[in-house]
Amino acid sequence: MSGINRYYEDLVFASGTKINVSRRINSDFFDTVHWHPYVEVLVSRCDGNSAAINFASYRLDRNDIALIWSGDLHAVHTVREDSCLIIQFPIALLAVMGELNGILSRLSRLHCVRYDEQNPESLRILQCAGDIDRHHFQGGPFREVLVYADLLNLFALIGSQCIHTEAEAAEAGDTAGQANLKLMTEACLYISENCMKPLSLSDVALKIGVSRSHFAHLFKSYTNMTFVDFLTVERIKLAETFFMNPNLRITDIAFESGFSSISSFNRSFRKVKGCSPTEFRATMID
Repeated sequence: MSGINRYYEDLVFASGTKINVSRRINSDFFDTVHWHPYVEVLVSRCDGNSAAINFASYRLDRNDIALIWSGDLHAVHTVREDSCLIIQFPIALLAVMGELNGILSRLSRLHCVRYDEQNPESLRILQCAGDIDRHHFQGGPFREVLVYADLLNLFALIGSQCIHTEAEAAEAGDTAGQANLKLMTEACLYISENCMKPLSLSDVALKIGVSRSHFAHLFKSYTNMTFVDFLTVERIKLAETFFMNPNLRITDIAFESGFSSISSFNRSFRKVKGCSPTEFRATMID
C-alpha cells in the first residue's frame, strides 16, 4: 500500500458484525491525520472537542456531530478519550436504501451537524444517537439489528434536516435562485441514480430542460465541481458499495459502476482516493 500506509487506520470489526460502536477514541490515531474506507460518526459528549476533515476544522461542542465519509482524511482531538461516541460502518449500509442513496452526494458534503436545543429535529437526531449507544452497550438479542435500524433512522433525520435547510435557503433567496437550486438538486439526484450508465453533460441538461452551456455554468457554481468530476465521484461511491461482494472482480466493479475501461477506473480511483481500487478493497476485507 506504499504511500498511503502512514495515513491508513486498520479498523477491526467484531466477527460477523458490520457496525462498530465505541465510547473511546483509538489513542494510536488521536490528533493524527488518517483515513479508512468506512463512514464514521462522532457524537461529541462535551464542549471543546474538534475534528479536522479534509483539512477543514470543526469545533465540536456537546451534542454536535461530525460526519466523516469513507476515504476522508481526518484527525480528531478530544478533551478526554471518552468524550465522544464513535460509530463506524461501511457506506453500503446506507447506499442499499434507495432514498438515502439518492441524497448521498449531498450528504457526503456535510461534515458537521450542529445541535440546537430549540430545534425538535436536533433533539430527535440526538435521541437517535443515544438509542444506538443504548442498544449496542445493553446487548441482548438482535443487538446489531436494532443498532442498524437506529443508524438508518439517524441518517433519515439528518437527510431530512439537510433537505429542509436547503429549502429554507432557497425560500430566503430570490425567485431565480430558488428555481436554479431546484434544478441543480434534480440534476444531482438524476446523476447519482444513473451514474452507472453512459451520461454526458448534454444528457443531463436535456433532462432538466436547460441549455448545455447554462447547465455547465450553474452546475459548477452550485456544486463547486465540474460535471465530469461530479460524475466520477458518484461512480466511485457506487464502486465502494460493490467492494464487499467477493464474487465481483475489480474489472466487473469498474464496468458496473459506469467506467468505460479498467484503466480509466484505476486512474480516476487513485486521483479521488489516493490509492488503487485493489488497495482500497483490501483495507475493507482484511
